Amino acid sequence: MGRNKYETNVQPRLEEIREWIGTMTEEQIAKKLGISRRSLENYKKQHKELQEAIRGGREDLVIELKETLKRKAQGYHYKETKTVIRDEGGRKVKIVEQYEKYAQPDTGAIHLLLKNLDETWRNDDRETMDLKRQRLEMEKEKNEAQNW
Repeated sequence: MGRNKYETNVQPRLEEIREWIGTMTEEQIAKKLGISRRSLENYKKQHKELQEAIRGGREDLVIELKETLKRKAQGYHYKETKTVIRDEGGRKVKIVEQYEKYAQPDTGAIHLLLKNLDETWRNDDRETMDLKRQRLEMEKEKNEAQNW
């Protein structure tokens, strides 16, 4: 009995799959592995190590995105490089200029972080959701009372 595609196409590439999950869909990953989407789904059910690679890749991505959002909310310094070619005395001279720049804090990122991390932060959406939950609860109680 020969080796199956999991052993030849998937298992040796688990670390790559963990990285790919941050930038590719599972359908794209399956194609890159030379298997069908259905096979990938079946392998996920059968092989815990594949499940862990995919879950770990998603967790890594979430951590990276949270760090990026926090950085954007706080503002940050970065370097920008500009290459200019000048004509100096008939000769073309390449000049590389490097600048340090500052990205201002982003109020949208600040609001999003506060809304999700600080319960005391005023959030109209949360208030609306609370009102909707209360209304649904009242309707549920009313329906239960009518069924008696």
